[in-house]
Amino acid sequence: MTSNLIARTNNKTVADWLDYIQGLHFREIDMSLERVRKVYEVLCPNGVDFKIISIAGTNGKGSTAELISSIFREAGLKTGKFSSPHLVKFNERFSLSGRDVEDEHLINAFETVERARGVTPLTYFEYCLLLAIVVFRAQGVEVAVMEVGLGGRLDAVNILDAEIAVITSISLDHTAWLGDTVEQIALEKAGIARKDKPCLLGLKRPYDVLKDYLDRKEVIIEQLDTRFSARESSAGDCWSYHSDGLTLHSLPLPFSQSGVQLTNAALAVRVVELSQDLVEASEDDIKNGLKSAAIKGRCQLINRAPYIVFDVAHNEASVLRLTEFVSGLEYTGKLIAVCGMLRDKEVKANLKIISPIVDSWRMCSIDGARGSTSKDMAQSVIVSAENDPISLLQYDDAVTAYKEAINDLTAHDCLLVFGSFFVVGDILRHIAEIPRIS
Repeated sequence: MTSNLIARTNNKTVADWLDYIQGLHFREIDMSLERVRKVYEVLCPNGVDFKIISIAGTNGKGSTAELISSIFREAGLKTGKFSSPHLVKFNERFSLSGRDVEDEHLINAFETVERARGVTPLTYFEYCLLLAIVVFRAQGVEVAVMEVGLGGRLDAVNILDAEIAVITSISLDHTAWLGDTVEQIALEKAGIARKDKPCLLGLKRPYDVLKDYLDRKEVIIEQLDTRFSARESSAGDCWSYHSDGLTLHSLPLPFSQSGVQLTNAALAVRVVELSQDLVEASEDDIKNGLKSAAIKGRCQLINRAPYIVFDVAHNEASVLRLTEFVSGLEYTGKLIAVCGMLRDKEVKANLKIISPIVDSWRMCSIDGARGSTSKDMAQSVIVSAENDPISLLQYDDAVTAYKEAINDLTAHDCLLVFGSFFVVGDILRHIAEIPRIS
């Protein structure tokens, strides 16, 4: 049986493997840890020999993971980062000291996981998590920053015991799997916390049910604005961090942004502060790490005059943050929005938040069972805008919508691409081929 398995997996490219793992489980999402833990125990019977930082939250996971990883890298720590989904290339999910894993290492990991899997069915995300573990172990990372995919308690990442857990934010999202109240969702995310280990909370006002749960689990609660804090300077060009053991001034704004990103940055600095057994990061390491951190698709400004902004905002909290960011840009023309979302999101509520600042909509369809059509999106924005007149066009795909929008831009306008990772990723994948105003 083993020889046949090896013969079946030889000579596959990363693209071949991705096609293959798409069909291993009949469900895209299957909230259970039994299958993935079974394979993990074959791969790592004695566990992993690197420290785990697990990050859950409705929004801010990716930014926080990148900030933590960037500071660790500056301090000389060999760091792995696992994130999802990817925007342009699958390899983005597996970062080794700031670089995407190379195909060769990834293919070796696919073959290793496949041998360990046997006949156990795995979802796409479960397989990816195991790939990350194999890659990080093979490359000798000292710490792995692991972004939780969905929830926390039953997410595949939770087979790993976090030395430090982080919960960035909690709001309504993925309600079909996590519950339809913020309290239920909070408990799901708190599942990544471990007894006698720190759990950092980026919520301004944590829910009582969450704190009670963590207290019962004997978790060390590290609450923002209680154990550590961030404060923007009066000039708005830097910020300060303060905890019971560390005070830092004149820190660079994370991703050149303030607002919620300061919360994410404070969480990152606190993680580093609590990781002195791994590495003693200097003030310069922290400043350089904050400055060099980069992430695609989060208020990503790729052009000025006209402004062109990309963001994967697809729930109410992230769309509100995006609305505030775009409203702060200095443009005098119109705002054109290219948008597409999955049908399991609160599309009408999301679009209602940002509609008042949008002058023209370019709705695009997303293929697949979960994707909304441009017609669905158009109807949602019409409902959310109520009786206000709307300029709206519909497209079968995101790239065509973007190309058409580019043609209508003047140097005084702002083009916003937001919504699903599928939309932002598709356009970024083809952006080099699309002429734009400069």
